[in-house]
Amino acid sequence: MIRFFLNPFNILWLLFGVSVLALLLKRNTLFRWLLFSAMGWFLIISTPLIPTAALGFLENRYEPHYPEVSGSDSLETDEEYHIVVLGGGHGFDDRLPANSLLSSQALARLNEGIRLHLQLPDSKLVLSGYSASDRTTQAEMLQQTAILLGVEANDILLQKEPANTWQEAEVYASKFGNVNPVLLVTCASHMHRAVRAFEYFGTQVTPSPTCYRIMRDSHSRRSWIPSTTNIDRMRFALFEYAAILRDSYRMRKANSL
Repeated sequence: MIRFFLNPFNILWLLFGVSVLALLLKRNTLFRWLLFSAMGWFLIISTPLIPTAALGFLENRYEPHYPEVSGSDSLETDEEYHIVVLGGGHGFDDRLPANSLLSSQALARLNEGIRLHLQLPDSKLVLSGYSASDRTTQAEMLQQTAILLGVEANDILLQKEPANTWQEAEVYASKFGNVNPVLLVTCASHMHRAVRAFEYFGTQVTPSPTCYRIMRDSHSRRSWIPSTTNIDRMRFALFEYAAILRDSYRMRKANSL
């Protein structure tokens, strides 16, 4: 139910549906109020101002890391980093190789993890995620794809238990502790929540976000025309802010016990 109401498109259709009901019941004042509300909500979610600001605030908190670039924030390339790639979903089809079964965001996360792994020779890829269907887990699907793309099997560690970001942080802390320096890879909009979860369980991480939905230099004369792209951005932003609030409540509750 919560996920339903976090989808801005569902809210739009709900407003339109209730406005039609009000019209049929001859509640004209309520009908006009709901209709104008639906039109206003449509402009808010389908034009770029609010969705871009809401999602951009999350995506711009961290920058990807480049181990080969020297500087005060560069990485020590001779350390054994754990590059933790968070799960992002996959499907099943016996005709297809593993890389074609990963969701677009899971594949983007794995690509970023492999990029970092190739630049850090002693690093390990820690691939994460469970299976909701008791079939191949997300961690194993990521592993199969990584091997297809040239990663050595002995450079891969798995955590197949976690079902969400909070559990991914908890399982990593229990399995690997805070021994190795950690590079955390996930989508840019999801990174803030992931960093907070890992740090809550005592793991200090260096973020390396990927899967950006907003490109800073992209611009079009048609950018102010309503589009489904902006609705998707709003949906991702609403989901992340709601999840951040949920995790904040979870942390406060745990700390009070």
